[in-house]
Amino acid sequence: MHFSTIAAAALAVVPELGSAHFLFPHLMLNGVRTGAFEYVREHDNGFVPSNNNFLTSPDFRCNKGSWNHRSKPKTAVVTAGRDVVGFNLHLDFGIYHPGPVTIYLSKAPDDVRNYDGSGDWFKVYQLGTVIPWNGTDQGWLTRDKKNFQFRLPNEIPAGEYLMRIEQMSVHPPYREKEWYVQCAHLRINSNYNGRAPGPTIKIPGGIKVTDPAVQLDSWAKPPPTFAPMPGPPIWPN
Repeated sequence: MHFSTIAAAALAVVPELGSAHFLFPHLMLNGVRTGAFEYVREHDNGFVPSNNNFLTSPDFRCNKGSWNHRSKPKTAVVTAGRDVVGFNLHLDFGIYHPGPVTIYLSKAPDDVRNYDGSGDWFKVYQLGTVIPWNGTDQGWLTRDKKNFQFRLPNEIPAGEYLMRIEQMSVHPPYREKEWYVQCAHLRINSNYNGRAPGPTIKIPGGIKVTDPAVQLDSWAKPPPTFAPMPGPPIWPN
């Protein structure tokens, strides 16, 4: 396992900070939490979230400075239609901030360790609020949850992929958001030769400040009763 002394120090942060600001350093593989940054790219933001300006930056793909750490993680070998994958928060803390969690995949042209995420991304997982929602923090299904997992669909073409998790924290006043993102390396074995997954987006560009999900004001009076999800529809739907 490779991870920096800075990352190690960050993972030892006190629980109060860890439960508020967070990292996703662990790949989940069939219910097993792998080592910190064993399959996940580090980044240089630590526990610090980014604001809406992040949405127009290439750093929105895997977070600030992650490109410099691209050669450190291993690539997990998994099988479409069989394996369950996802992310786990540091130190097994749950998410305290309200807001949706989404997971995307983007196929690398060759070795994922050399891939910057500039290709197409498609969404494979999302978790938002209970329905109907009364606008409270407790209505977010992501609250206090420590890992986010899904079974890889059968219809994924074989290849190496970046798997990206995104949490959009909606608690700041008005329409400013906090963003947490991290990427893992996968090699997906598959016999599927059909149509490519979609719809797809580019990152940055596929999520905009003007999108309804980003414009959600959880402090509004009366409170909102519906929380749209950021990004494209989930695939396959």
